[in-house]
Amino acid sequence: MSPSPVWQSLIAITLMVVIAYGSRVLGLLIMSRVPLGPRVRRFVDAMSSSVLIAVITPIIVHGDGGVRLAAIAAGTVAVVMRNPLVSIATGMLCAAGWRWWVG
Repeated sequence: MSPSPVWQSLIAITLMVVIAYGSRVLGLLIMSRVPLGPRVRRFVDAMSSSVLIAVITPIIVHGDGGVRLAAIAAGTVAVVMRNPLVSIATGMLCAAGWRWWVG
């Protein structure tokens, strides 16, 4: 007999929680033992940007005009002003404005 779909879902969710939490803890343990020199710092900075781009790109590609407008506006503000809070607020306002005007 196979387990019910509810149990399969609970097992899958539990495994994802364990893996996510374990990767965080192991990452912290490993990085606590690595000296943060200039090369390691550059690697960590580049990696965080790469992860952000990898998460946002599919959303932009498959999103509507509001998503694209918000991404372009937020990216432009981030490059020009170098202020992430203002950039995020600009993106949110553009997306909300698009949804209000276009629907």
